[in-house]
Amino acid sequence: MKDYLFLFTLFICALTDIVSSRIKNCILFASACGLAISLIMTHTASELISSLTSAVLIFAVFFPFFALGCIKAGDIKLMMVAAMYLRIGGLIHIAIPTLAASLILFLLCMKAYGTSVKATRFPFAFALFLGTYPYWNI
Repeated sequence: MKDYLFLFTLFICALTDIVSSRIKNCILFASACGLAISLIMTHTASELISSLTSAVLIFAVFFPFFALGCIKAGDIKLMMVAAMYLRIGGLIHIAIPTLAASLILFLLCMKAYGTSVKATRFPFAFALFLGTYPYWNI
């Protein structure tokens, strides 16, 4: 169940990121609450604590990039929700495919818009959606 919720969240975030270049907070909040309720009802509190710890670690890692203007706040929040679902071990498994998808999308957007490296905006949520392909065998 939570795998479907995770993929649905990524899909909706990818669509909204492509259309409006924003990831809506209500989508991420609802998904995080749904996961928390699922973990409380079906698992121990230690799994919920592990999920929250993963989200805090991702925030600590990516916040400096946000402060430098390299990444948007919605992308960090999406990575935090992904960390809640996959935990750190799962994020390590999707890091290479997500990085590859990000690089390809970035280069395509830079070429399509004719912008410089600093001015190019690409839909990171879509890259994350593609990078989670190893988890699509639901």
